[in-house]
Amino acid sequence: MHNNIKNVKRCTKCILSANFPRIKFDEKGVCNFCNNELLHSTEQEDITSATLEVQKLFDDKRGKSEYDAIVCYSGGKDSTYTLKLAVEKYKLNILSFTLDNGFISPVAFKNIEKVVTALGVDHITYRPSYEFMKGLYRVSSLENIYNPKTLTRISSNCNSCISIINITSLKIALEKRIPFILAGFTLGQIPSNTIYYQNNYEFFKESRKPILDKFKSEIGPEVSRYMEISEDLLKSSESFPHNINLLCMEDITENEILEKIKPLGWIKPGDVDGCSTNCRINSFNNYVHTLKFGYSPYELELSHLIRKNLLSREEALEKLFDQPEDQINYAKSELKLDENQILKNKVV
Repeated sequence: MHNNIKNVKRCTKCILSANFPRIKFDEKGVCNFCNNELLHSTEQEDITSATLEVQKLFDDKRGKSEYDAIVCYSGGKDSTYTLKLAVEKYKLNILSFTLDNGFISPVAFKNIEKVVTALGVDHITYRPSYEFMKGLYRVSSLENIYNPKTLTRISSNCNSCISIINITSLKIALEKRIPFILAGFTLGQIPSNTIYYQNNYEFFKESRKPILDKFKSEIGPEVSRYMEISEDLLKSSESFPHNINLLCMEDITENEILEKIKPLGWIKPGDVDGCSTNCRINSFNNYVHTLKFGYSPYELELSHLIRKNLLSREEALEKLFDQPEDQINYAKSELKLDENQILKNKVV
């Protein structure tokens, strides 16, 4: 896998590869994404607009519920900084929430404990059955569950995991009447027109029905417990919370983030890959995505950071190539998967 990643032709400005969907290169080897000035200007307009609207939303809702917001907290650097922003910059009363997917680094768990203590926030951890999570990752690895366009920003396994995070955080928000759900996504991971939005579960449910049906057929009816919300809870809810990604409105480098969260006791785990600071299955997720599609799911995010001058091209490539084989092999063993099984559903 590493040789395939390293040897492929890439944009000379960012790191998008020749295998990335709809990519073209000019005579200087610069890709059409880097040359799209309209895309860049529209993004800045979205950031400016979101910054004003989010502040208005916070000012209107602050102090009117048991908690002002729930923060989806993975223990990684981005969600740690998001939690810090929520508490210190926006002065919100926070409930912090972690999904334990069975592959979180022990150091990440220690970081979570230190950070929530330092910031003085309430915290809950939810661990689904390990057998269920392994089944979810196995199906997500073998089957083509999601629209390939969605997977330009995220691997299939990460998408499945985040679906559980989204549903669980929404359940908690509805039960406790919490008006905001905050996550640590950056631009590149999500489009700029989704920096903030009001949750619409009915639309979400309808659009994901084929996906859930596939999971149910492969795993069983227990999928509903983890990935759906009961009609009773929906009917008892007066309104749906807004989802907000605070980090998208911050012009900050990774090194600056690391410096700002260091006083909270956060340290970087040594058992994760170059693109993660909390999850030990991420290398495997990238491996599966690269086998199926020919490019890394992190190319778009890292390239966006390069264009924003928040990361150098050399730093981005170092992250991309840091995919430890021992972590990939560990996940293969746990999920009982091999390369030939994954390649049966390779996307051409």
